[in-house]
Amino acid sequence: MNLTEQADLALASDPEFGASTVIEAKNIARYRLGLTVLAGRLPDAAPLFKQLAELDDAALRPMMYDPVLRNAFEDDVVALENGAAEPGSLAHYLALDLGAFSEGRGPCERLTAPAVLLSPDRSPAWVWTELRPASPAEQVVADRLEELLAGSLADARDAGRVVPDEDMLVALHRGRALLADLLPNAAAGVLPHISLVGFARGEMTDGPFNSLAGGDPLPSAVLMAPEQLGDPWMTAEILLHEGLHLKLFDILRTCSMVRDPDQTVPIPWRISSWALTRVLFALHVYVHMVLFRAAAADAPAELRDRYGEPPKTEVVDAPTEGSEAAETGDYLTGLQRARYLGRQAAETYRDQLTPEGGRFVDWLLEALDALAPGTGSAGGPAVAAGTGEPGGAADTALPEPARRPVSDEPVPVPVSVPVSGYRKAEPVFACPIPEHRQLLAFSPEPPRFRWLNEHAWAIYALCDGGDIDSIRSRYRAATGDVTDERLEAGLAALVSAGLIVPA
Repeated sequence: MNLTEQADLALASDPEFGASTVIEAKNIARYRLGLTVLAGRLPDAAPLFKQLAELDDAALRPMMYDPVLRNAFEDDVVALENGAAEPGSLAHYLALDLGAFSEGRGPCERLTAPAVLLSPDRSPAWVWTELRPASPAEQVVADRLEELLAGSLADARDAGRVVPDEDMLVALHRGRALLADLLPNAAAGVLPHISLVGFARGEMTDGPFNSLAGGDPLPSAVLMAPEQLGDPWMTAEILLHEGLHLKLFDILRTCSMVRDPDQTVPIPWRISSWALTRVLFALHVYVHMVLFRAAAADAPAELRDRYGEPPKTEVVDAPTEGSEAAETGDYLTGLQRARYLGRQAAETYRDQLTPEGGRFVDWLLEALDALAPGTGSAGGPAVAAGTGEPGGAADTALPEPARRPVSDEPVPVPVSVPVSGYRKAEPVFACPIPEHRQLLAFSPEPPRFRWLNEHAWAIYALCDGGDIDSIRSRYRAATGDVTDERLEAGLAALVSAGLIVPA
């Protein structure tokens, strides 16, 4: 296994940030728990929520990844966390009686004709062809899907959706096949996060629309211009690039990476600074694009014969006029930009990352250092021209989460525990995920989704109303830890999260 193959495997197998099956399982658990919470808040719609929540994972997945239903669910989550008495976006669509939940396709996908899948054996993603609603209820869903698309393209002039013809579909499948052949592990780790692929044209402020990842406004969706289908290497790169954004959106539903969402970072190839969260999105893509370029450079003759020669030079968007990079000529490759972003995240702004954010950055930089030895987080911007180093894709459409992370766990601060004891707060809705050693809970005050690791889960389970001596003795017996420091920190965090209260 060469270095490129090793990096391909490493970037797709990390259990927290790479393995799509694990990330999906956590998101389905969050969805299921959210449905349970909504059922308690909306008695009239409770039977529908409960029916959906009781589906097995395979049946629930296409409902969760349906763009209209997922957008409505996330709106309801925001309403819950902001204290709204009756969130009702998802209930509105479920009440339309859109067909059997167990059919295996979401309500938007069922409207398409012809029905086309991106990759039946690798991804459940479907292609946005014609929408043919057959009832008033289906028309409501179709109208909402078009509305979400229009919102995603709000910054484009004369924007409009393009219905793919047969040649476009063949080219799309060819690009997807190339990605899977070139980077089998990365493709398996990214494609499942794409729910739909659609096509559009429009004029952005800096040129024609190329592609975007829907993020919150159009969940789990990739849009691209038909012109991006002319070269399978470009199509493959776009699917990887935009799919990575969707993957990180899914990751951020299950953990928090940034302590201060308002922290900004100067970007030498741009005039405006970026939020630290956007830096992580960009770093995530650039490191994978370094991998893509390395794999393309090493592509065997059989792959080149099948898909043609890969581009000889990488295409990275030009620095903004008036920026530092426009003046100095630096930061013109994906590798240079990955180095800079990694250095900012790992060193300059490290204290603004959560433990999960720190691990995320370290994981990416370890892969980058394996692909370009000696770069790490401390590499400088200058790279000799003409060395053929792998690079990245344009970052003109990097998404920013419209909603704050829902797993913003407080920083555990050791405190002296009171003598009394602790019990679980009520009502707390919980969903155990034992195969991943986590407990997902929804706390009442403040209303939040909370992700507890195995240690926090164990402490939470001990808080049954017993006195602190009982909790301490049982904790020591279970863990062998006699210092009490981690116990006190865990109790403080659970109190701060609103999951336990003094007995």
